[in-house]
Amino acid sequence: MQKGIKLENGVYKRCLATAEDYYNLLRRRKEIEEEVIFAGRCPSDGMPHNSSGGDETAQKAERLIARKRRLDEQIKAIEQAWNAARDNTEKDFIRLNLFEYVPMSSIKLPMSPRTMKRCRQRFLINLAANLFEI
Repeated sequence: MQKGIKLENGVYKRCLATAEDYYNLLRRRKEIEEEVIFAGRCPSDGMPHNSSGGDETAQKAERLIARKRRLDEQIKAIEQAWNAARDNTEKDFIRLNLFEYVPMSSIKLPMSPRTMKRCRQRFLINLAANLFEI
């Protein structure tokens, strides 16, 4: 991480929202994986046919795979930024504050509020870099 980096307001908000959505991203990825398996639907008469001129199942699967790829990229960026934390205390702070929405004032870790803010800033800058926002 370079010193003196300040995230633009829009970049900060997008990275913060992405980080806070980590558990939902994992859940949605799992749902998409299951949906790809069950993407096809059986025709009402049981016979294969194509009424629309295109392969509806293939199109749906392609959309699901594209969504899963985007989720995978976001999850990977979050995990890389999280793994760049200096120690387990910082990782615990990030997990509690960003992933589990615990306010800084309620987190009982051996860190000062100033250190917590710096840790959060480092994480969000790393995340922004991993997401190619900076």
